[in-house]
Amino acid sequence: PGIHELIQELRAVVDEYPDRVLVGETEEMSYYGNGSNELDLVFNFPLMNCSKLTPRTIRANQEERLANLPSGAWPCNTLGNHDTPRMYSRYGNGKNNDALSRLHAALMLTLRGTPFLYNGEEIGMSDWPVADIAQFQDNVSVWLYQSAVNDLAISPADALELANDRGRDKCRAPMQWANTANAGFCPAGVQPWLPVNPDYAQGINVAEQVNDPSSLFHFYRRLLHLRRKTPALIAGDYQLLHQKAKAYLAFLRRTEGQTCLVVLNMLNQVRSLSFDLEVEIVRPLFSSKARRGVRDDPALLIVEPFEIYIGELDEPTSDLNS
Repeated sequence: PGIHELIQELRAVVDEYPDRVLVGETEEMSYYGNGSNELDLVFNFPLMNCSKLTPRTIRANQEERLANLPSGAWPCNTLGNHDTPRMYSRYGNGKNNDALSRLHAALMLTLRGTPFLYNGEEIGMSDWPVADIAQFQDNVSVWLYQSAVNDLAISPADALELANDRGRDKCRAPMQWANTANAGFCPAGVQPWLPVNPDYAQGINVAEQVNDPSSLFHFYRRLLHLRRKTPALIAGDYQLLHQKAKAYLAFLRRTEGQTCLVVLNMLNQVRSLSFDLEVEIVRPLFSSKARRGVRDDPALLIVEPFEIYIGELDEPTSDLNS
């Protein structure tokens, strides 16, 4: 009781500062209020909590969230934060982790709404389990370990595994800045808050990826640059295409004067797709694969395994069919 009234008071203060927003770490869309008097943004936790991201689960999530969005409100999306396993670990399959990470980044940066990115995602940081109960900082992990050992007579080794599985420290390891002591997070000889993932020495660090044009870091940079200069990706409406597709996600982002086609091929297979968009030409704006030419035919669009394709329709239309 009284929470909505309190948020409305906060919003009234925040609205006095045009460059401020009020973000709620909650999935309850009722805290948008009437769309302009409570939270500016409500986290899309149902999407982040999906155990497996598939075209079907993404479509269902977006349909539900956007349908229940109050008039005038704005959505937001995220796949990771400080309380959940890292995206690279949770959705990777052990073989195509880098390609899948690029797909998931593209999903966040092309869906309708404000994207939230968790630090380290842009270089492919993964979970790093804590090896010693004395190193845990998360109270949840410590409590789980002690309860398992003392109350349930579980072995210390199994209790440690449980604490890592249910706890949050594994996704909170220090940011990996460079291939230097402690991943450049702090000087040699200083003990960081949590153990550092040693894969910083295998290229999973900012300094090395900044200088590698093919790195995940540069992929994020390219896609963020495209988003910033493409009005349809920033503020456009969202229209699903091929709504029964099991292997890929396809949708339009559209503002007055610009329509973009987004295709995310989520399997390791070439696909030949046909879109009835009432235009004959789509100009490719972005692809995660090498593409030839400056024009594509939407009636016969070939997408490579795990390809991310973003194209601009040659001319805007008012009646687009899926």
